[in-house]
Amino acid sequence: MLLTLISVYTWGQVPLKYSEVIQVDSVSANELYNRAKLWLASSYNSSKEVLQIDNKNDGQIFGKALFVYKPTVFVSSEQIKGNIDYAISITVKDGRYKYEVTNFVHDPIGTGWGKLSFGLITTDAQCPNPPSRSTGWCNKVWADIKDQIGDNIPSLIASLKRGMAKATESEKDDW
Repeated sequence: MLLTLISVYTWGQVPLKYSEVIQVDSVSANELYNRAKLWLASSYNSSKEVLQIDNKNDGQIFGKALFVYKPTVFVSSEQIKGNIDYAISITVKDGRYKYEVTNFVHDPIGTGWGKLSFGLITTDAQCPNPPSRSTGWCNKVWADIKDQIGDNIPSLIASLKRGMAKATESEKDDW
C-alpha cells in the first residue's frame, strides 16, 4: 500500500539535476579518476563521509553531501531551515568524464513548533506536494530552495572542472 502511495505521489515529477560530459583530450581514465579523488578530498570537510562508492575499475565515484539551507522566506522559517542533501557522481573514461549532481532533498532541522519537509526537489515550477495548507507560502519556499541550489551548485561544478583540468603530482612526477 505504501509503495503505491509513493508511486502516485511522485509520478510525473522530474528530479532537479545538473549533468554534463566534459572532454579532456589526451588524459587517461586512470588520471581522470585520480583527479576526481583529489578534488573530492579537497572540496569537502569530510570526504570519507561523503564518499559512498569508490570503484576505480569502473571509473566511478559516488557521494552524498549537503549544504545548509538558510531560508529567506521569513514566515515560519524555523520550521524549514536545515539542509539540502544531494548526490554527486563522477564517471571517467579515457579523454572524458561525466558528472551528475542530483537527488536534492530538503531536510529540515529547525526547532520550530513543527518541521516541514519539502522532500525531493524537482524541476516543477511550483511546489508539487505542499507540506502545509498555504500553497502561496509553499511556492515561495520552493522557489527559495531552488534559488539556493542554483547559487551553490554552479560554484561546486566550476570547482570540479578546475580540479579535473589540473594534472596530479603523480602525473607531473616523471622521474
